Amino acid sequence: MRFQFFFVAALLGLTASAPSKRTGPITEPVAGTVITTGTSIPLNYEDENPCHSGYTAITVWLSDAEPTGLDGNGNLAAGTFIEEFGSFLNPNFGLQPLPGTTVPPTSLVIPDISSYSSGSALYLTVVEANEVRSCPPVCLRFVRGRCRSQTALFQGTQAYEFFSVELVVA
Repeated sequence: MRFQFFFVAALLGLTASAPSKRTGPITEPVAGTVITTGTSIPLNYEDENPCHSGYTAITVWLSDAEPTGLDGNGNLAAGTFIEEFGSFLNPNFGLQPLPGTTVPPTSLVIPDISSYSSGSALYLTVVEANEVRSCPPVCLRFVRGRCRSQTALFQGTQAYEFFSVELVVA
């Protein structure tokens, strides 16, 4: 039974409460995109949404070092980033945006990066917050085609994942 749980968790890409970093859903900008102060770059992020929630909260950052972790609130540590582009709520499954919320933009304007030399690497990072309390139960044991043992994965915790792409200063 333990194997089934770990297999299902791995299949869904779920993690415990510790934040995780994987490559993945930042489809634009692509790695190696050349940037300069004031230029607009495309942003396309396809959230992982492992708990199948209607809306996924994300925050977008620019930093001069690839992030290795988050604080307990799912943020990059103070002093480790150049710009926080903002927090957004991504509607899933064709839902309309919630009133009073902001959907992720389709582009971002690069802040003043004139202090970085040509060829320097900067990192665009998206932090995704998953409301794991909304995760559907997972069946751990089937008997004669019926679920006999199930659990809600990591119920009651907030999980964060973050994804980064390397950009290059012109």
